Amino acid sequence: MNPVCVVMRAHNDMPLVAETLRRLSTQSRPFTLVAFDNASTDGTLEEIRKYTDRIHHVPAGAYVPGRVLNQAMAATEGEFVVFLNSDCTPQNDGMLDALLAGFADGPPGSADNPPGSADSKVAAVFGRQMPRPDCRALMAKDTDDTYGDGVRQRFWRHCFSMALSAVRRTVWEQMPFQEDLQYSEDIDWTWRARQRGYEIRYVADAMVMHSHNYTLRQFYKRHFGEGRAEAQIFEWTPWERSLVRYSLMPYVRQVASDWKYCAAKLRVDQALYSPFMRMAQLAGRRRGFSAGWREVNKQRP
Repeated sequence: MNPVCVVMRAHNDMPLVAETLRRLSTQSRPFTLVAFDNASTDGTLEEIRKYTDRIHHVPAGAYVPGRVLNQAMAATEGEFVVFLNSDCTPQNDGMLDALLAGFADGPPGSADNPPGSADSKVAAVFGRQMPRPDCRALMAKDTDDTYGDGVRQRFWRHCFSMALSAVRRTVWEQMPFQEDLQYSEDIDWTWRARQRGYEIRYVADAMVMHSHNYTLRQFYKRHFGEGRAEAQIFEWTPWERSLVRYSLMPYVRQVASDWKYCAAKLRVDQALYSPFMRMAQLAGRRRGFSAGWREVNKQRP
C-alpha cells in the first residue's frame, strides 16, 4: 500500500501539536507528512522536525489559506491528499483508513477495496471533530451539532471543514482553491465541486479532538469572516439575505436550543451566557455578510 500524503498546517500550537503528531505516528496506514508552518515561535516547528523534514515555511503575515492549500497540493503526490490541522488530535489508529474509505465507490474496505476509482464523483471527504474536555459547554454543543453523527448536516445548504479532510487531486487540478478569500476557502471549493456534479462526503468514523474556547470578541471576528465569505460564495434571494431570515430567526432558534441543552445539563450559567454569545455571533455574521454583499455588488456589471 502506497503511503498517503498528510498535510499539516501549523502556527504556535504547542502543546497540542505534540499530541497530534504522536497520535498520527501510530496510524495503521502508512503516510508521508508534509508540514506548512506559519512562523511558529513556541516550539511547534521544532516538534514537527522530529517527524518530518518536508517542511514549508510561510512567513509571518503572508498566510493566505487558499494559496497555502494550492501550494500543499502542488508539493504532494498521490490521488488523495489528507489535510490535518496541527491542533486536531486523532482519536484512534484507524483514522486515516476510515477517512480515505469515504472515497470508496462501494462499501468501505481496506486493501481489498481501495478508495474510489478514476471516474469517482467523490471530490472530498471530511471527518468528525469532537470537543476537548476543557471546551466550554456551548462551544462543545456547537461542535457536536456541526459534526456528531452528521444528521443535522442534512438540513443545511452545505457543510465541510478542512481541519480533517482529504481531497481528490484530479478534481483540484481542474479547480484550484480560491486565493482571494481569507475565510471559508474550503466551503467555497467544495461548494463549487458540488455545482460541477461532484459529491462531498462526511465520515463520522474518522475522529479527531478539536475545539476552541473563543472570547466574545474572537467569536464575533470569526463569524464576521465567515459571513463575509458566505455572501460571496452562495447565491441569495432577497428573503434569504434579509435581517429576519439571515439573522433574527437563527438567533432565536439558537438561543432556544441553547436553553434546552443547558436545562438538560443543569448549566444555568451557560443559559445566561447564551444570549450574549449568540448576539456576538449574529452581529459578526450580519456585518460580515453586509460587507461581503457590497463587494459582490461592486463586481457585478
